[in-house]
This record gives sequence, structure tokens and C-alpha cells, in this order.
Amino acid sequence: MIRLLLAAAITAMSALPAGAVWWLENDYSFGSNGLNRDSLTVFAIPVRNFTAGLNTAFYRDNGAYDHKTFSLRLPMMYSGPRYFVSFKPFLYPVDGDIRSGAYGGKLFLLTSVSEEQDESYLRLSLSGAWARQDARILTAGGPEKKGFNQSAAEIQAEKSFYGQFYFLASAAAFSKPDGVSNASLITPALDQSDLAYLGVFRHITALPDWVMTAQVARNMKPEYDSYIYAGYSKISYRRADKANSLTGGIKLNLNEKSNLDLAYNAYKEDSSSWKSYYKLLLQLFF
Repeated sequence: MIRLLLAAAITAMSALPAGAVWWLENDYSFGSNGLNRDSLTVFAIPVRNFTAGLNTAFYRDNGAYDHKTFSLRLPMMYSGPRYFVSFKPFLYPVDGDIRSGAYGGKLFLLTSVSEEQDESYLRLSLSGAWARQDARILTAGGPEKKGFNQSAAEIQAEKSFYGQFYFLASAAAFSKPDGVSNASLITPALDQSDLAYLGVFRHITALPDWVMTAQVARNMKPEYDSYIYAGYSKISYRRADKANSLTGGIKLNLNEKSNLDLAYNAYKEDSSSWKSYYKLLLQLFF
């Protein structure tokens, strides 16, 4: 889904077809190293301006995660006249194969700085996330189970010109877990995109230090009912190679009841070759 709209939920809540009170989102990614990543979310609007959802997801690849690692989320969102608040608790049940698990939550706040009659605007957002992981680490005596905490803080700014051009920049910083490094971690479960936006379609389980992103988008209306978009992310990992990520895609409004997002992601760590990933995100409104 186009990141320049900050969240799929904001887009859906602002453009729900008449009479729609719930909708489905299926977000599927695949690509290099046998990646399969799927997420299914059901959203409902029980009362005005409030949305609640239930999400289940898994990821797997042909490497260390050659089986499905599952996770659950309970997104909750409230939309006010000039602000938007969301809270998303998540859970990774302890996995019998990788013997890792995690739980935590993310709080997101968006506020409008300016809203013009010509659909131009400036919006700022802040988010904070916390997680508790239980994973195996390498020690002098061999692998041992260890619990550790993580946190992240993120800031974003989005500018729209005439409802036709969109620009977004964001930056996030991650805490340093005590006594844990990427060199010592063995198959941790938590996808770090639950803590902050990384701009990648694959799962990222390595511990980041910081990430910076930039995105642009073009609204093709009125000629075409679609958006085209592109983005770049720079990810710095703790005591590991940095990574570059490029994304591009198109969001199509198929009809009044459905949207389709088709996107491509090129990802490269400094010491490895480019990897290719593809995403299909379908929204169905009821």
C-alpha cells in the first residue's frame, strides 16, 4: 500500500464506499530466496470514527526461516477532525522450530499542520514502539535462551500539493538491547517492521540501529483512478552491513468496492547482491 498516505487504514477510512462498515486486506509478498509473506486483516467500524481490526500473518524463506513463522495483531484506530491515532499490539507465539517469540505494541499519532482548499496539506506524525523478544543467542557455552527488550521512535512529515503530488520523509531510531548483537542472535522471530517503517517487502529480523526513508507519489486522477509511487530506504544495522531498499508501484481503484496495489522492491545489503521482491495488496469493501 502506498506509504505516502501514511497508513492503509487512513486511506480506507477517508474513502469508504457508501454503506461500507467493514473491509478485508490481503497483503502478499514473494521473491528472492523463496520468500513468502502473507498478511490478512479484517477491519470493522463499530462506532463512528473508530476502527478495529484483527490481523494474522506469516513469513518464510528457503534459509533459516524455512517454515512459517506466525504473528497476530489487533490494530485499533480513531480518526478526529485534524488528527489520527492508532495502537497496534502484536504477538509472535514462541515457535517450536526457531524457538523464538515476541510481543509488544506500537502507538501512532498523526496531526494536520495545514489543510488548504485546493487539497494541499502538511501532516506530521510521531510513533513509538516497544517489544519483548525471547530468542536464542550464541555464548561461549553454546546457544542459550535470552529475553530482551527493544524500542523504537519514528517521525514523519508528509506534504501534498493540490492533491496531485505527495512527498514524505521519515526517520526512526532503535534502542540497543543489552547483551545482544546481530552476530550472537539465532533466528529471532520479530519482524522489525512492527516497530518502525523500513520500506522493504521481506521480513527483517536483524537488529536495526536507524532507518531513513523518502517517498514520492503522483495521483493520476482524473484521467486514471490510480496512484503511482516510488521510495528509497537506508537501513543501518547494529554491527552488520547497511542496506539500501528501492520500492515502486501503482495503486489501482478497480471499482467502488475494491483496490489493488502492485509493487516491486529491490533490496541490497552492502556485502551481497540485489534481491527482488514483489507485493500484491488487495482491499475489498463490504
